[in-house]
Amino acid sequence: MKACLLVILIGLVAAFVGIVPLLKRRADRYMLFSVFLFYFLMPYVVYHIKLPGINEWFTGPVVTLVLVLPLVIAQGKGYKKCIFPMLLTAIGIGFFIAFMGHFLVN
Repeated sequence: MKACLLVILIGLVAAFVGIVPLLKRRADRYMLFSVFLFYFLMPYVVYHIKLPGINEWFTGPVVTLVLVLPLVIAQGKGYKKCIFPMLLTAIGIGFFIAFMGHFLVN
């Protein structure tokens, strides 16, 4: 139970941090909601996936970056100024999720 609450809390923090660059770039509410939901669910995915040959510290950034690519492609046509910040934010939030998972959840 405690681990589930920690994953939800980490997801909320990651989601709010993930939408900050898009708020600065004035993205519309649909893009903000999709990115918020993506980063909210990402800790659950990262903590339940094991990649062979990749250290647990790099699992978060790799999984987050790979899974954000369809979102970037889908939203990128109308928001070309948001592509690079979304990719950088995905890497940063991936490290945050891995760090928090290593010290709090495991």
